[in-house]
Amino acid sequence: MARIKHIALSTEDPAKTAEFYKDVFGLTELRREPKDTGADGVWLSDGYIYFAILKYGGEDTPNLGEGPSTVKGIHHIGFYVDDLEQMAGTLADAGCAECPGSSKVNRKFKGPDGLMLDVRHRGWDEQIKARMPLDQLTPASSPEP
Repeated sequence: MARIKHIALSTEDPAKTAEFYKDVFGLTELRREPKDTGADGVWLSDGYIYFAILKYGGEDTPNLGEGPSTVKGIHHIGFYVDDLEQMAGTLADAGCAECPGSSKVNRKFKGPDGLMLDVRHRGWDEQIKARMPLDQLTPASSPEP
């Protein structure tokens, strides 16, 4: 069974947007790029999934071609899957074209309405454990005793 791994929001000012979600919803910051400003992206979590707040549209940023990289809003939805190759085949059979920027562990496809679907087998569990207080981790992501 697949499960959502993250949601990515495209915005002009990731650091400012991240502050809103941290202040209002109490999300925990896991990472920012560059580390001093977060101008390119800030990654947050509620202990269940990641919320990537990113600035897309530059020369070195991933895109689906014309359109989605310049649109503000949800850029892509990421899923953890049990079998990456099987899911890649399922997506291809459903008419989803693979996008530039795919790798062996993280594959990207153009889904319905042009929304990018980002699928991978393994997650960032260790990064969550390293950055979030243990009492904020969910049972599914809690470290083993």
